[in-house]
Amino acid sequence: MTRHIPTSSSKLCEQFGLDIAQRRQRLEFLELEDSDHTLATELSESVITPNVGGIIDQFYAKLVTDPGAFSFISDDETLSRLKKTQIKYLLTLGVGFDTEEYFEDRLRVGLVHDRVGLPLTIYQCSYNVLQKIIIGYIRKMLPGDCADAVIEFLLKIISLDMSLAIEAYHDLQVQGLTRSLDNMKDRQRSLQRRVSTDELTGALSRSQILKDLQRSMQNAKNDRRNLSVIMLDIDFFKRVNDQYGHQTGDQVLTQISKRFKTSIRNVDMVGRYGGEEFLVILPDANMDTSNQIAERIRAHAASSPIKSGEAIINVSVSAGVTMFVDTDSAESLLERADKALYEAKEGGRNRVVYLGVESGSPS
Repeated sequence: MTRHIPTSSSKLCEQFGLDIAQRRQRLEFLELEDSDHTLATELSESVITPNVGGIIDQFYAKLVTDPGAFSFISDDETLSRLKKTQIKYLLTLGVGFDTEEYFEDRLRVGLVHDRVGLPLTIYQCSYNVLQKIIIGYIRKMLPGDCADAVIEFLLKIISLDMSLAIEAYHDLQVQGLTRSLDNMKDRQRSLQRRVSTDELTGALSRSQILKDLQRSMQNAKNDRRNLSVIMLDIDFFKRVNDQYGHQTGDQVLTQISKRFKTSIRNVDMVGRYGGEEFLVILPDANMDTSNQIAERIRAHAASSPIKSGEAIINVSVSAGVTMFVDTDSAESLLERADKALYEAKEGGRNRVVYLGVESGSPS
């Protein structure tokens, strides 16, 4: 069984992976051989060409009786256009079936059906209707043995056409679903970012930093590792809002948040706890390390004034630091950090206070 499949550049065949070997495999599976070209010619010249008008009329007369199929034939203009397209299809049915151009044309049918949204069920049922009509004309136009051979070829060639159209249709449907899923994932990631990030400052949101705190506490307990937290508060922030307005206050919050993030380690997390108050989580940080980081944050925050329009605003922060112990809950840990922050503010602001659970006193 030998056949020649010409080679040429082909966008659709390349897109759907139908190279020479794949096309040959498809033809062999359907038992389409070189000798079938004679039957293709017989089908085209003796059956379809002289009867194409009658075949088309019977085909669409049947389609309009089905509500699903009829919904795609909305008016006489559409019906006329569909008939012309179908005539062109029938006049090429099986002609040059082993060429790449034939495969291209049948793949294109699937693209069209995908574009108009034709369900595969209607497509497959319609092919069955068309097949029966053509078989009737074959038996009418050709003698017995010849008719049987041409019918056998018709069944094979329609199977080839359907397989290609459905393959293209299905592939595009999968691509469409994949794109939809990708878009949904993008939207989900965007929503997650909006939920987990404070919109103004770019720091983690309150809900997210508290989730991270719970997770960090559990990890520290499981791994028996250190964990510290810093509670930060911008000194005299109300004065900034009162003197320069809330828009300038927002700019101060944004700039200070950036300074916080450039002062911490890669593993650390900073979130806006509320208003002008921020919470920093320091995994694997003991008392000395957490105090050093808190001091670095404090120094960087006050290192230079913040400019907002014509305003030049000197800013400082107070910091309360504490370490996690196994008996801590999130509430007790934050309460201790907040108490240390209070001590820092009471002690003159722009300073760091560490409060250990054992001593219960600031240092």
